[in-house]
Amino acid sequence: MLVRIPDYFDQFACLAGDCPHSCCIGWEVVIDEDTAGRYQTEPGPLGEKLRAAMQFDGEDVCFPLDGRRCPFLNQENLCDIHCALGPEATSVTCREHPRFIEDYGPFQEITLSAACPKANELLLGTRDPLTFSERQDNQPTEDGDEWLDWLVPLRDRLLDLLRDRSRSLKARLRDFLLITGEAQQLLDSENMAELAAFCTGSLAISAETNAGSGSWEAAACRCLQDLEILEPDWLALLKQWEQAPELPGFAPQDPEKLERIAVYFAFRYLLKAVNDGDLLGRVQFCALGARAAATTHYAELKTFAMTTPGVENASCEFNVETLSPTYRLLIGIPGKSNAFAISRRLGLPDEVITNAQSQMSKDSVRFEDVLTQLEAKRQALEKREQETDRLYRQREEDARNAR
Repeated sequence: MLVRIPDYFDQFACLAGDCPHSCCIGWEVVIDEDTAGRYQTEPGPLGEKLRAAMQFDGEDVCFPLDGRRCPFLNQENLCDIHCALGPEATSVTCREHPRFIEDYGPFQEITLSAACPKANELLLGTRDPLTFSERQDNQPTEDGDEWLDWLVPLRDRLLDLLRDRSRSLKARLRDFLLITGEAQQLLDSENMAELAAFCTGSLAISAETNAGSGSWEAAACRCLQDLEILEPDWLALLKQWEQAPELPGFAPQDPEKLERIAVYFAFRYLLKAVNDGDLLGRVQFCALGARAAATTHYAELKTFAMTTPGVENASCEFNVETLSPTYRLLIGIPGKSNAFAISRRLGLPDEVITNAQSQMSKDSVRFEDVLTQLEAKRQALEKREQETDRLYRQREEDARNAR
């Protein structure tokens, strides 16, 4: 069977106990049937612990987490099962993660999940164009869906388009959306002969589509306008972005790495359209996902934004006294978790809150303390600026009245 992989695939090695985001923390892994059967017959104290820890939830067998940790994750953040019995004794998910294997019948494609820190380090550790290699293995093949006959050539040409650095990244992402939009129209109309010719040809954008497409911002805004609208000012905000695209923070500061992200997404997700016909939706995700906003409470990602060019922290101001957001967006300032303060205001018993606080790591506590101090200083500085502005306006008014 033919297997396609990204060019950095063979460089991957699990960080194990040194990983800053262990996949054995906060993730309850399902144990496959064969592995569960092995655990039922494993001898000795470890076998007894395995059987005692296994729990059937009605559908799957798993190890319930112990304080967000797998019960077999030791103090060195290493797996006791892996250490004692070898990697083949762990479940399929544990053995394969962060590898994602997509089987399309006559070929497989394997990628490394962007949820893995080491995989991300390899993806973003260079500005060279992201390429993919092929190898053969001994797995049996099956017939593939006939859609792959046009979908694979289309994706290959789109990958070449994204990697064409003779053009700006915005221009490439714009054409990426427009070309796929035309392919989706042909697919929806079930014009398979013309679709096959379009996908295996030069991928030229029709004059009609090109004339009415506008800028990258216009193409992106059209994608976002198709989403469910939850707030009435959403369309106005999109229009503002379309008309003033070069606001601070919108210009790509590291286009080569953004290109690699877009190529990674395109390789991983586009062929999945063979399952449901939604080619354009996946391309919209790839194009817009290369310039993304992530909401998180992970201190490591906030630190990453502080130390990485092209990444910016931001937070929405929250009034703990009124338990409500102020809807002020603070650019450059990482947010802090107000969970404990809110819980205390809502009447949660102090012993529960104290117990929850004791579960936090020392690094997380220190980071939250720093954010609290920064927030207090920001508010104090803001009050002084407001008072200075008030006094200045008062002085001007007094001067006018004295004339």
